[in-house]
Amino acid sequence: MNSLAFILIFPLLGALILFLCPKNFKLLSTLHVLISGFTSAGLLCNVGKLISGNFEAFYAYDKFLFLDSLGCVFLVLIAVTGFLVNLYSTTYMKWEIQGGHLDLSDLRKYYALCHVFVFTMTLSVICNNVAFMWAAVEATTLASVFLVAIHKDKKSTESGYKYIVICSIGLAFALYATVLLYAATFKITGDGEASMLWTSIMDHAKGLNKDAAKLIFIFALIGFGTKAGLAPTHTWLPDVHAEGPAPISALLSGVLLKCAMLAIFRYYAVTAQAVNFSFVQSVMLISGTITLFIAGIFLVRQHDVKRMFAYHSVVHMGVIAFALGIGGYFGLLAAIFHCLAHSFTKALAFCSTGNIARIYGHKDMTRMGGMVKIAPLTTIMFGAAVCSLVGVPAFAIFVSEFNVFKGAIASGQYIAVALFAIALVIIFIADFAHFNLASFGTPKGEVVYAKEMSLFENLPLILLCALVIIFGVWHVGDFWMLVENGVRIMMRG
Repeated sequence: MNSLAFILIFPLLGALILFLCPKNFKLLSTLHVLISGFTSAGLLCNVGKLISGNFEAFYAYDKFLFLDSLGCVFLVLIAVTGFLVNLYSTTYMKWEIQGGHLDLSDLRKYYALCHVFVFTMTLSVICNNVAFMWAAVEATTLASVFLVAIHKDKKSTESGYKYIVICSIGLAFALYATVLLYAATFKITGDGEASMLWTSIMDHAKGLNKDAAKLIFIFALIGFGTKAGLAPTHTWLPDVHAEGPAPISALLSGVLLKCAMLAIFRYYAVTAQAVNFSFVQSVMLISGTITLFIAGIFLVRQHDVKRMFAYHSVVHMGVIAFALGIGGYFGLLAAIFHCLAHSFTKALAFCSTGNIARIYGHKDMTRMGGMVKIAPLTTIMFGAAVCSLVGVPAFAIFVSEFNVFKGAIASGQYIAVALFAIALVIIFIADFAHFNLASFGTPKGEVVYAKEMSLFENLPLILLCALVIIFGVWHVGDFWMLVENGVRIMMRG
């Protein structure tokens, strides 16, 4: 079996096995972790195959599937973040069942749908066909909406409904972009099949009609930007991240948003070749700035710990958009690397909210306090996530934000530098105020579980924290080669 086909078929088979599995918590959880582990191993083997092949892209099924260095970055996110979050979900779902919020039937559906979700995200990354890539991104909504609304209460059901309506409307614009891109490419090639493939489109991008290319990019940005959480079409995101189970919020923020952002990367590269870089950079700079300030202002007023991190997802999608707006080598490097840095950080952040909800029985930081005495390790994990999110040195997000500043200053974009710095200061102040509120002082309300989680329960958080620090301090050679090659793909040289 082709290695690219394997990473699509295996999670679907795993989902089917889990759907048919008896309602036994230990059996379901063990299978869930094993299936996730094998899927992640398959994803990383494909990444290793590209690296060992001198970073040359490879294909399957008449170029319907392909993997290049840019796609490999996102497979790493699905593999690593996906596995660690799925490992944590066994602990989190145990608490949900013990609390009477879910039953074993819900657990079985949850585990199975997690693997369907992984399948849709993987397909969106490795699909060379623009139409099927759009369909895969749309399918991620259908796969994850039932995970968001797993509790079946009023708030989660409303957030799930809002999620599917807003994202589907937004992705309609992405469908228009897909159709227009096909038509514009077909006019050049006269080959219907080749006109659907990213690799062929990039080869002929310079011949695309410039006005058509501009319209295509705007439609793609509206469509995939809605799914990625860019303002002003981000309104589904805070509700969905706040109401879904903590591991699902971690997958949505840590992985799903990046799959939509990858689609924007692809359209950015095509449009830059068809028109020029100054057009796409101007559009993305405006989008990124608006997103940073809207999300930053709302972030100040949040006291629900999950909604706070949800607005951080919007903020950091704004950072990626802003980096694309800065452009050049450093801007694109920052945008791609930020996808990984934010993925690990937000997975850590949302998993820590699972522990916090276990301790206090709620998510309201004004009724917390004293967490450092109750659960010191959870507090450290929570603090590490906050430090990374605000760009403290030695954490992964600092690396990408530093490169944004470096690229902006090198290209003389001083007003952009000032705006970016102001936005980051607002976020810094808001985050540490919230962190102090929850972590120090004395508890302001009831403490439901007044002790630290076990080492096994905290293991996924510890590993995620280690990754955030490793990528913030060390130059991980092979991964940086993937990022740099991704930059070359987007700059076409």
